[in-house]
Amino acid sequence: MLDKYQQPHIPTDFSERLNAYIENTLHQPVRLDHWSGATGLPVFLSQRYDFLTGMVSSQRCLFAIDPDADCPTPAEIARHLALIERAFDGIVIYAAQRLSADRRARLITKGAPFVIPGNQLYIPQLALDLREYFRARPKPRPEQLSPVAQAVLFHHLLHPTNPGKALQDSYSEMSVWRAYEELRQLDLVEVTKHGRNNRIALTADPRHLIDMARPYLRNPARGQKNVSAGSIAPHIMQAGEAALAEFTNLSPPPLPVYAVHYKDWGSMAGELGLTEVEFVEDANSVIELWHYDPKILAPEGVTVDRLSLHAQFWNHPDERVAKSAEDLLEQGSW
Repeated sequence: MLDKYQQPHIPTDFSERLNAYIENTLHQPVRLDHWSGATGLPVFLSQRYDFLTGMVSSQRCLFAIDPDADCPTPAEIARHLALIERAFDGIVIYAAQRLSADRRARLITKGAPFVIPGNQLYIPQLALDLREYFRARPKPRPEQLSPVAQAVLFHHLLHPTNPGKALQDSYSEMSVWRAYEELRQLDLVEVTKHGRNNRIALTADPRHLIDMARPYLRNPARGQKNVSAGSIAPHIMQAGEAALAEFTNLSPPPLPVYAVHYKDWGSMAGELGLTEVEFVEDANSVIELWHYDPKILAPEGVTVDRLSLHAQFWNHPDERVAKSAEDLLEQGSW
């Protein structure tokens, strides 16, 4: 059983809940005990955290339990873990009763391990062992959303009252189900059984869900073509920085930018008489080739959807472009 040592500010049942959550998640017995090495830490760390240690997936782990998870920033948490690691020969994991979706997403981007009992377990150092213990899952935890999973997630956020029809028209039932499983592995959706049917529910409000998903988002554009001659048909959607400029105060690029599904490029180029040129200086427009069909997410639009634009530009090296991508999420209506 667990060592009952607790600091006064730690709820007496937290260690039991932590132990049970790890056991239920990894399907293996875990024994956590009080760690006596806290006396060798800087005072501000030994007074802030309580510590439990034990073997997890054959690795020695130390859980730094934080009673005031609203206080430190993710950057501070990462620094604290690095300092504690100097006094512990193993993996140091941040543990708290709660942590906002935004802070969890930022910890993931920093590679800082953490556990929120009943909510999320993230220990990148144990990725290989975790894959072994999650045999019931068809795939290990993805590092990036697949194109289908990103399209499915964005469709749920953009069209919450009709999340299925456009997806069913574009992807097989098996492809959509695999996408839901991928999103479930990242704690972005919950899948529950209702009779013979599966019910899908988002795990957070839309704005927080984007924060949680951001580390896994992919640029929807896999490449681009510089084109001249021909004419752009009205049903081809405006995209790239040209579309971003339509929604924000960003200045538009010199050439118009459009998006098509990469599988449609060949037939479309022939149909519209488009000529690909090597240099952008010789082009009169740019065609982005997307991983998924942009019409899935904006079937009636002349411009691609805002969430795909955010995924494309949120980490752009030009701060003006990145800021505009962030502004897309603050507009309220996607």
